[in-house]
Amino acid sequence: MADENSPAQGIAESQGVVTLDSSYTRGQINGALSLSEYVLSTGFQSASGEAVPLDAIEVVQGAAVKLGILATGDGTAPQPGRSISATDWNEFERAYYRLATFASPVTAETLDATRAITSISDESETWWNRLIGNSPALRFTRRFSFVSIVIAIAILTGECLVYYWGLDADTTRYAWQRNLAQILLPWGYGALGSCAYLLRSAHYFIYQRCFDLRRKPEYFNRVLLGAISGGAIILFVDYLVDSDSGDTLHLSSAALGFVAGYSTDFLFNTIERIVAAIFPRDNSDLNPKQQAGKKAALPKDQRGDGSPDEANKKRGGEDGANAQPRRARNRKVAIPPAEGMGAATDGTPKR
Repeated sequence: MADENSPAQGIAESQGVVTLDSSYTRGQINGALSLSEYVLSTGFQSASGEAVPLDAIEVVQGAAVKLGILATGDGTAPQPGRSISATDWNEFERAYYRLATFASPVTAETLDATRAITSISDESETWWNRLIGNSPALRFTRRFSFVSIVIAIAILTGECLVYYWGLDADTTRYAWQRNLAQILLPWGYGALGSCAYLLRSAHYFIYQRCFDLRRKPEYFNRVLLGAISGGAIILFVDYLVDSDSGDTLHLSSAALGFVAGYSTDFLFNTIERIVAAIFPRDNSDLNPKQQAGKKAALPKDQRGDGSPDEANKKRGGEDGANAQPRRARNRKVAIPPAEGMGAATDGTPKR
């Protein structure tokens, strides 16, 4: 016997009709209506510039009318309990798919997560709901804000303790406590940097109505990763070099920890540049696409026909007015700074 919440439930196979007896059918109809309402009321435009699939919206609303969810055009009230044919239901699901593809990354689930339970102007709303938020996504970000405040308080406490212990005339009295606090502070700043980035991203997603509650664990994992990045970036402080001047970037451990937490790519790109500078790469380090596109380079003096003067032959037609000056080689090698501090995403210096 089929599960009552399965897609097959609600379809009367003997009569070939679909009813609202299953939660799947009602959920699909409600989700499609919610998505069509959002697209029409906000003038949503896809990233590719596609036109709103009005024909798909007509199919969705037509199916809702036939099932008795929406009122008919003649003023007849909704009449739940109606049914539509299986063919009409398949046409509805194809229209829903087109509408969901057009509105992506906004979905019925994200609209439900970011929809306010009560209006902001509703005077009957309790102060507690106003404090914690009136939508599931907003309640999550408020709790995440509380986590950020706790981390900030812990950092301030640590900074005050380090300063207080440093005032003691006996430098050995709180030596290990002060050293431990100084070691842990960059980790805390890394976690705080991650919280700043995540809160900024979360509120942007809420405004865009594309906040997905299924990604909540990713937020807390990102805080842990930011703390690790903030503590580990201190190990590579001597390798943060300005590619233009060759000078070492002078940043405090707190600043490095916060930046590494805000952008974890800051740490990973630094490690990649250090590995590339120390260990030469071979074909085994490349992925299959890179191996396929990488051609074996011949020695400089044996390219072409293999003769030692091949390079001179290629430059032979560039004498006189057509000669091009050769760029002088610079043997000075500097590890470019991380992304966001004068370097592009691929690690090359920005110009």
